[in-house]
Amino acid sequence: FVDEEEVKNLRAKIQGGLPQRHFGDAVRLEVANSCSEAMTQFLLGQFNLTESDLYRVAGPVNLVRLMQVPDWVLRNDLKFVPFAPGIPKALQKCHSVFDSIRGGDILLHHPYQSFNPVIELLEQ
Repeated sequence: FVDEEEVKNLRAKIQGGLPQRHFGDAVRLEVANSCSEAMTQFLLGQFNLTESDLYRVAGPVNLVRLMQVPDWVLRNDLKFVPFAPGIPKALQKCHSVFDSIRGGDILLHHPYQSFNPVIELLEQ
């Protein structure tokens, strides 16, 4: 918890607190169905959890770890081409976003279209 009125530099305070956030209290324990009862009891004891906090999963546990697998593969031909959001036609040829808006409404469909026109609008 950060009291915004007492902190002069909120960003620095939050950055200082982020490393400790990883070591917060556990709220649940997921184990595979094949996990032994001895290991389950050991883990519950280590994390100060009860049986009601235990979830047995039929299948892989913590699939978020698989997100890093594509980074390990050094074959670009197997990876998707990075997506580049487009710019609506009404904004491609104009110098001022306001000129385009005068011509009619412009719909930006995020994330498929770039957010840059919004930033340009604010800057102009």
